[in-house]
Amino acid sequence: MLAAAAAIGYPVVLKTDEPGIPHKSDAGGVLLGIRGPAELAAAYRDLTARIGPRALVCETIPPGTELALGIARDQDLGPLVVVGAGGVLVELLADRAVALPPVSGDQAGRMIGRLRAARLLAGVRGEPAADIGAVIRAITGLSALAMELGDDLAALDVNPLICGPSGAIAVDALAIPRATA
Repeated sequence: MLAAAAAIGYPVVLKTDEPGIPHKSDAGGVLLGIRGPAELAAAYRDLTARIGPRALVCETIPPGTELALGIARDQDLGPLVVVGAGGVLVELLADRAVALPPVSGDQAGRMIGRLRAARLLAGVRGEPAADIGAVIRAITGLSALAMELGDDLAALDVNPLICGPSGAIAVDALAIPRATA
């Protein structure tokens, strides 16, 4: 773990990787801004005591607007691509747009435009605008995945997708395979 952090470069993020914890931040399983080896060792001891020993060391991503991308399955329509406000606000704001795959770049742009979070992506209060092209590529890539895995995937959640001026980075994801009878 210390070698991984040194290779990534501090500050790093420590996340639980224990099975059965779909929402790491809700469980207190995400520790941000760890600045050195001693702090990482202490954070790991804390995480292990509270949640368990499986953990990931990740690079710190610059702040940006958080979106959630997903694939949901409708009983009649099949896979759907969902885009919305992300992070801890995903359920609170219920700000989402839904489309049937395949989703083109133009459709992805329109989906983004329907969100209240679109204003944040455009840059507000002196914050830089997000790289909308990168967000569109993330949506169309997810759409391609929905087409390819349509029958094998019950759901996929990418949350958050951190969208900044230098791109869009998936920070966490949860894939749920479709149960076979």
